[in-house]
Amino acid sequence: MTQNDRHEQKRASMAANLERQTGHSLQEWVEVVDASHVDGFMNIVNWLKESHGLGHFQARLVAESHRDRPS
Repeated sequence: MTQNDRHEQKRASMAANLERQTGHSLQEWVEVVDASHVDGFMNIVNWLKESHGLGHFQARLVAESHRDRPS
């Protein structure tokens, strides 16, 4: 297994945990960020933590997915 494979496996596990813990899928969280009009990676992370109670790594996962989504 390559390092990239391990990274993707970890992201998939984190996304499943996010949905189990919050009741919302990763895609739904990305849509929440879209609707918020908050911009900037760390601004999004902090906003998700402060406004929605996400943990740091959960918020980073959402912010990364928002940043890396297809345009």
